[in-house]
Amino acid sequence: MLFAVRVTLLRQLSRIDLARFGPMLAEALVTRSQQVKIRRSFVRRRSAAADEAVALYRRLIQDRPGRHEVGLARALVAQGSVPDDRTVESALAQGREAIGYVENATDRDGLVVLAAARLMVAMQLRTDAPHDALPLADQARETWLWCAPLGDRERMELARSLTVLGYCRAVLGEPAEALAAREEAVELFRRLPLWTRLKHMPARLEAMTGLADSLVSHRRFAEALTLTTGAREDLTFMSRVEPLRFRPTLGNLLFVIARCHVGLREQDAAVAAVEDAVGHCRWLAEHDPVRYQPRLAVALRGQASVFTDLGRYEEAAWATSEAEAMESR
Repeated sequence: MLFAVRVTLLRQLSRIDLARFGPMLAEALVTRSQQVKIRRSFVRRRSAAADEAVALYRRLIQDRPGRHEVGLARALVAQGSVPDDRTVESALAQGREAIGYVENATDRDGLVVLAAARLMVAMQLRTDAPHDALPLADQARETWLWCAPLGDRERMELARSLTVLGYCRAVLGEPAEALAAREEAVELFRRLPLWTRLKHMPARLEAMTGLADSLVSHRRFAEALTLTTGAREDLTFMSRVEPLRFRPTLGNLLFVIARCHVGLREQDAAVAAVEDAVGHCRWLAEHDPVRYQPRLAVALRGQASVFTDLGRYEEAAWATSEAEAMESR
């Protein structure tokens, strides 16, 4: 039976007997909200399915308290994990509410939801509050390990937990620990079936970018450059399909590539990579100024740093001046 037909039939049956068919409908909606499609046009359907699942579980809990809290937590995680335009605050609220329902869980179903909720909150916090995100990412990793053996999707979520863990450790000045977490994350992605890797390409490419960054921090420039080759090709292609979704990661990767070339004393290649990275940030800032103008200022400072390392001090000064002007607006 086609999935859409199943959802339609369950909606009709739930109107007749909510207690019997409502949980089945809610789980089907959660599954729909987790279906990964690269094109952003599919996000609206995922959001609508997650919203409907949360509302349905709240009705079920109101009728029968104590029976559907794990299901509601699962729906809240699905709702907060859809890559739509919700605010960080709303996603954090959904994740924290979900954790509250399952933080004392001992069964596998509850633990899986707890790991996913902790990961979701950690991902929301990592940029602005890495100190807060770090323990949550570590707890998510540990919880996934308690749930072993893991399916393909669960192993992918474990890899994402390690990616966030590696990012936080790198930002907080723990390069060796960051490298270890990122190597484990990339290895987990490599072991996944091809179809799973393709479905979760953004997460895989983010993990590879993070590992390349850690390799550069350890001055393993040639190794990092080799790792970035395939990731750059994939990101360049996907940035043409979904630019708002993939250009940020491509920009990050290009800065890593520029640092590789600086370390290898390949000046022209370093300049080309960093200018390409800033170009992507400019495009993002033009299309979404509120979200990406601060990112452009950071990119310009990164460009200035690369130019300084290359001894191109006048160009470094221009980039710094533009960043300062943008930050003062």
